[in-house]
Amino acid sequence: MSEPGAGAVIVAHIDELEAALRYARGTMQPMLAKALASIMGDKRRALEWAGETPADLDETLWLAPEDWRMPGNAEADDFYLSFSLASAPCIDGQEPDTWVGTIAGFAGAGLRPSFGTDALGQRAWKALLRAQGPLIDELVGNGFFCDPKTGDLALIIHVNREALAVGFEDDALETALQPVSAATDRIASARPILDRLVDTIKVSAAD
Repeated sequence: MSEPGAGAVIVAHIDELEAALRYARGTMQPMLAKALASIMGDKRRALEWAGETPADLDETLWLAPEDWRMPGNAEADDFYLSFSLASAPCIDGQEPDTWVGTIAGFAGAGLRPSFGTDALGQRAWKALLRAQGPLIDELVGNGFFCDPKTGDLALIIHVNREALAVGFEDDALETALQPVSAATDRIASARPILDRLVDTIKVSAAD
């Protein structure tokens, strides 16, 4: 469809489009936030990890094993390695206009647990990822994604769009969002490899 043609269709259906966006942001997004906070909160307690699981997708939902905490102030949330629930952009690099679009996988978007460190700056973190080829290959073999050029180390989560639609229809999103729980289980299973990555971070931070 040409741009003028698309514009005409949008104007013709602007009432429905505006109502849909308001509903997605004002009603559906809080439902998603609450469900994700519940799932990740349950995982945090079961694994006895540190973290924060706010029921607000505009805040950071993060987790980390206590073993990865940096020494010092016990009240500080500084970790050699931790992961946060972040968004993966569309294939054109843009973000969807709603979290519903992100979680439903609009144009290649999605959720991903994304790893980072408080012990190193971004340049040192990228250099460490480049230097740890065999270790990173192990993580990639376990389903992780890594791009040392950008510093991205993450797991990609695929939420079934049809299951998500049913979840909204039944007001029960936990089943559709089980891939989020499964991704956390995969991270826990990869602890032996991730612990070795933490060890390399400790050495790099001490230099």
